[in-house]
Amino acid sequence: MKPICHYSVLLVAVIFISKFSFSQPNIQLPQKYLVREALAPDNIKSLLLEQRKLIAEKKLNFNVGFTAASLKPLNLLAGENEISSDEALKIKNFLAKRTLSPEVIEILKKSVLPCQATGRKYDARTQGLVTPVRDQRCGNCWAYSAVGAYESSYKKVNGTFIDASEQHAVNCVAGDCNGGLAYRVMEWMVNENKFLSTETAIPDVGVEQPCSSAPAATNYYATEWGVVDPSGDINKIPSVSAIKEAICKYGPVAASVQVTPLFQNYTNGVFFEFESNYNNPTSNHAIVIVGWDDDKQAWLIKNSWGTDWGEDGYMWIKYNSNNIGRRAAWIVAKKFNKFNVNPKILQKQIINPGNQ
Repeated sequence: MKPICHYSVLLVAVIFISKFSFSQPNIQLPQKYLVREALAPDNIKSLLLEQRKLIAEKKLNFNVGFTAASLKPLNLLAGENEISSDEALKIKNFLAKRTLSPEVIEILKKSVLPCQATGRKYDARTQGLVTPVRDQRCGNCWAYSAVGAYESSYKKVNGTFIDASEQHAVNCVAGDCNGGLAYRVMEWMVNENKFLSTETAIPDVGVEQPCSSAPAATNYYATEWGVVDPSGDINKIPSVSAIKEAICKYGPVAASVQVTPLFQNYTNGVFFEFESNYNNPTSNHAIVIVGWDDDKQAWLIKNSWGTDWGEDGYMWIKYNSNNIGRRAAWIVAKKFNKFNVNPKILQKQIINPGNQ
């Protein structure tokens, strides 16, 4: 009888949450979050009650619930660092002198997306350009942001999905489980001609490891990277039109956002917490922007907190909320064909394509 009793209590709790939550009338809390919340600790239930009051008072159009991120310390979720003004200027000067190579120009010409920057909606997932949502093991969101953008570019350029190693980036790029910057992964890959291993070979273990000197058995190179804002300032929030143009030209872009406990508990709807500060933005978390919807006035972002956060790992967030879009950067994967791929790599891909 105990299992039946437990089920009855759980069912009553689910009904209570569904009936008395402060959700907006037209935005229902997804069933999986109703079930999760019935088993949530009391402190989480109290926090959600307060957050729902705030959402109702401000007439916001999203829900919160007991997500996979709710119990985790913010520093294990949001691991983006700040950079000095000197470093930002160095990047700006480098990009100002750089010209795209004929190889990159040719790649971009031959990999045109069915995407119009003036279109009201775009979702890179529907074009088969977005790899599955990952679940970071420490404060290495910056690596997931950069690698997520790279994986989309690789699919766009080479036509196949890959699962590249964020841990490899954490091990070898300036940054660690306590924080880093997505653009440094891109800089490392392009400027130093480095390439990533597979997730299978170097999985995320939640701690920094030594950088292996052994070459990875992949062709996961990048040929160029850049900052979305026309000024070249990595710390700025580009205009909505500039980000749309970058997504259409290069594919999903790495970007930053300021996250809070309200962001941690997001389940569905269109998120808005505070207006972005375009003059002096701050950010603490890195994600991938994969689309937009002008009817919602929102970006579609891919997070790295697993599929039990948000809309199966994604969020709709208002264009002008939480400094979304800061540090937006693009990357272009190197084009490969059977004539310039190492035979050992090609053989491995043919034998075991699922690990690539």
